Amino acid sequence: MLDYLSQFYLPGAVTIWCAVAFGIATLLGYLRVLDGDQSALTFARRGYLFFTSSVVLSAIVLAISLARRDFRIEYVYQYSGMDLPIHFQVAAFWAGQKGSFLIWLLFGALLGLPLSRTAGRQEPAVMGFYLLNLFGLLFILVRENPFVMLSETPLDGAGLNPLLQDDWMVIHPPIMFVGYAAAAIPMAFALAALWFRDTSTWARRAFPWTLGGFLVLGGAIMLGGYWAYETLGWGGYWGWDPVENASLIPWLIGTVLIHGLYMERTKGRYRRLNLVLAALLYLSVLYGTFLTRSGVLADFSVHSFVDLGLSRWLIVWMGFFAVASVLLLGRGLRHVETHSNEDPLLSRGFFLVMSTLVVGTSAILVTAGTSAPLITRWIMETPAPVGPSYYNAVHRPLALLVGLLLAAVPFLTWKGSSPGVLLRKLVPSLVVALIVTLGAIASGVHLPVHMLFIFLAVAALASNLSKVIDKARGPGGLRSAGGYLAHVGVGVMLIGILASSAYDQSAKVTLEQGTPLQVGDLNLTFERFIPRRGFEKESLEIEVVREDGSSFKSYPKLFVNQRTRQTMANPHVHKTWARDIYISPIQFEPAQVASDQHRLALAQGESLEIGPIQVRLVSLQGQNEGDAMVQLASAGFVTVGANLEVIRDGQILPVSATYRVYQDGRVEAPTEALPGGGRLAMTGLDPQTGQARFGIQGVAVEGNPARLSVDVTRKPLIKMVWYGLWVVLIGGLLAAAQRLKQALQGDAIDAKAATAQAHKS
Repeated sequence: MLDYLSQFYLPGAVTIWCAVAFGIATLLGYLRVLDGDQSALTFARRGYLFFTSSVVLSAIVLAISLARRDFRIEYVYQYSGMDLPIHFQVAAFWAGQKGSFLIWLLFGALLGLPLSRTAGRQEPAVMGFYLLNLFGLLFILVRENPFVMLSETPLDGAGLNPLLQDDWMVIHPPIMFVGYAAAAIPMAFALAALWFRDTSTWARRAFPWTLGGFLVLGGAIMLGGYWAYETLGWGGYWGWDPVENASLIPWLIGTVLIHGLYMERTKGRYRRLNLVLAALLYLSVLYGTFLTRSGVLADFSVHSFVDLGLSRWLIVWMGFFAVASVLLLGRGLRHVETHSNEDPLLSRGFFLVMSTLVVGTSAILVTAGTSAPLITRWIMETPAPVGPSYYNAVHRPLALLVGLLLAAVPFLTWKGSSPGVLLRKLVPSLVVALIVTLGAIASGVHLPVHMLFIFLAVAALASNLSKVIDKARGPGGLRSAGGYLAHVGVGVMLIGILASSAYDQSAKVTLEQGTPLQVGDLNLTFERFIPRRGFEKESLEIEVVREDGSSFKSYPKLFVNQRTRQTMANPHVHKTWARDIYISPIQFEPAQVASDQHRLALAQGESLEIGPIQVRLVSLQGQNEGDAMVQLASAGFVTVGANLEVIRDGQILPVSATYRVYQDGRVEAPTEALPGGGRLAMTGLDPQTGQARFGIQGVAVEGNPARLSVDVTRKPLIKMVWYGLWVVLIGGLLAAAQRLKQALQGDAIDAKAATAQAHKS
């Protein structure tokens, strides 16, 4: 037992084991409540508080260990180092699998505190299912404990992945894990409703949580895209990588669920579908976790984690909730009352259904593309992924449909509208869309599909913006316009995505230091190399002059990571309202100074070019150790001869050189004339490598200026992507606040009704 305990850093390991004990106690307490013992509710709540406290303490111990650089702990050694600034030491918390599972568990445990207080009468079942979700994470940490200790304490750590040494990575992953943790809450509400066969209030209670998780996950996706754009240097913000898709799929399903819950709240429809979607939302998070952390996509994703042997446990975890969902849905779904969908064609209900179908189709297509290596593994000898062209092709018609639907929905009623009435309401939006489209054509948009894309996106933006203004003027104020404001953001994003991806201009060029080079409408001059200063990496200064004569300095970074010896490149992005100028370094060649004196080392058979000549070492004579000792004893010196070939102007001419060492340490290295001018002397011999060293004089080599190869990209209207997503998130936040207020009002009404019923009894 002592040998087992000695493997762990006990202050951290004990807190994880305590979390297991308190979690089991909490689950047993809630089971007693479900069995009719209401007195156990206080015990269960206190148990959950102790469970959460244990998880929080575990996270604190790991954070302190990282801050102290306690390299006795294997995880601290693997992902940190003495050279890291403190904020990157913090980021090392979630750099590896174990730490990322711990922070996911931390946020999940913290979210459970307000969840237990807002679950209402179904708290025991809701918290029971939610705890089972947390057990999935907890048992991973029991198996892959982050507090395993090394047998010997190293002086320094292995360091943090260079790509993670970015300020955005300090905040992006934690936000992502909050979104993942929140995805379990709608599932818990849905399964609890099915358990009790009471689906009357679950949607009202789950709606704010679903919307909040949607916002957090969307914010994380935006930050991840911005990190890729600002840091990785390939000029884009979304590469359809499996790890990116693993967060996008639940976000898309969450979008469908939000609209489904809205329909349930307003019209009593989609009650059954929403229960299924709530389960799928959580299962999509587990499936994405399996894809990216089991190692099955290690050959197809640059972000995928290596397999820690978790594949089976992840499959069991996912399978448990899949079976539980199927059983409860199969048992209770047929008892759920719902209203049939009899909406006219031109009605808000029908168009909302179409919108959810479009987004749901996108989720299915992204899931299929991400799963392609697994699918093809069964039908082909070599698994094959799909490329960005697949995702772009299948989403092009979906984006057009989204624009069309969003343009019309604000002017539709639940009862339906006639084509003439709808068209009259749409006229202002269509006029604005036509004007903007004509302006885009004048600016160079030439493909008909792009013209249609811009027209529909602007129409969607204009229609929803007019509705936002109407709502803001009404009694509910801007707070009641959250959904429409989010749709405005979608229209803005669509325009930015098209402009920045289809009409960007990119060129790879090589700049000589001090020599201007025209690249499109920009004039670039590479001015200097700036060496490392403290934590500031090596950078390169480029002056960029625009057509109008204005200029700015660009400072892309190109450096060698001291630990991994990898060459790392960080772009410089110059932002304007109309476009970004994106300069990413590719290769830097230092300046070569002009000289007529050179030193070189050659092994037998090797050759080197020195200006106008090429020197090749044909053979060495006398370098054998036995011969050298005999010669030294008999003659008092050792001579090594070198036979060389010198190639100049296509002619091959032999040259011999000697190197003599005397017993008293004196050295003779006579110089030999080279064909065409210059002299050569043998200056030494390295017995370990077998290389002979030579000095050459009188062969002039012209100096070359430093050269920098860069990729220069102009990204028009890319700011609309970021601004549009911010508008979506702000609109969603307003909608979440409104739904939370309605949920609290509903709770107050339920409480009054329960009190009145008690008085009657």
